[in-house]
Amino acid sequence: MTEALELLLQDAGHGLTVSCHAVATWRIPGFYMDAEGHLEAKRLMEPDAQAAYAAALAYRYTGKTAYAEKAVEMIDGWAAINQEFTENDGPLVSAYLGVGLIRAAIWIKDYPGWEQKARERFTRWITDICLPAWAGIPGRNNWWNWSLYAQAAFYHFADDNANLKRITAELKTHIGNSISAEGFIPEEAERGQNGMWYHYFALAPLTAAAYLVQEAIGEDLFHYTSSDGKSIKLALDALFHYVDGRVEEWPFTPDQNFPELAVDTWPVELYDAMAVIYQDAEYERFAAPYRPVVGNRNSGSGYYLSYAWIYPSLILD
Repeated sequence: MTEALELLLQDAGHGLTVSCHAVATWRIPGFYMDAEGHLEAKRLMEPDAQAAYAAALAYRYTGKTAYAEKAVEMIDGWAAINQEFTENDGPLVSAYLGVGLIRAAIWIKDYPGWEQKARERFTRWITDICLPAWAGIPGRNNWWNWSLYAQAAFYHFADDNANLKRITAELKTHIGNSISAEGFIPEEAERGQNGMWYHYFALAPLTAAAYLVQEAIGEDLFHYTSSDGKSIKLALDALFHYVDGRVEEWPFTPDQNFPELAVDTWPVELYDAMAVIYQDAEYERFAAPYRPVVGNRNSGSGYYLSYAWIYPSLILD
């Protein structure tokens, strides 16, 4: 725990030097249409989300107001300036990065220096700009997982239990519909050499949403099983079989793009968190050599790619 906190404080300290990069119109082209434009657009929120997330979590552990003030600055910067996000990947990227701002807001919710007007501005931004885009995502692949997670995070922040219960019902439906009897996610299995990555990228927000639901209203989705036997654990186990040294056995497209495992590569942070949630000895064995785990970094920018399980041991402490 001490080493993990030290790494967090390093990130939080770096974040104190970051100035907000918010823009009124955030244009995020599709990665497979304009990779360079997509990556450039993400760099607007990547440092801001990391600064807010790390600072808010550092405030939770240290009580130092400088961290809370930085989180407020980043959150309010986007809430005050951003009016829309456009182009193909706007809804997805705003969910998987924006949820970092929402998690930060949850951790500083009781900070007295966060003025009421700024809180209300943040709530309006999420309600008027973000939620309609997230709820309007038409597909039911990993995009929907990130949508449900981002929505759950905001309703947790807002103490909106009615909408949390609605999201919980949608998560149950999605578990039943998106996972196969063998535990694979068919829509992600079709993603060629990135099929394993996309399985991870769907399971990270699904599990993070389940954690927030349990924390907020006490419902346990981690042990929920649909009427036809689908569950989060089934999907986690299916992917784990291959990430645990059997990548070459992946039953779909061969030659998967799989990283050299480290403290900041996928899917280490996912299974580090799930080792705690499920008390699973195999997950524990897999994650233990890489601790303290931080999270999956975007190799192109150096910032965390998304915000499901960044600093898992500190979140679950």
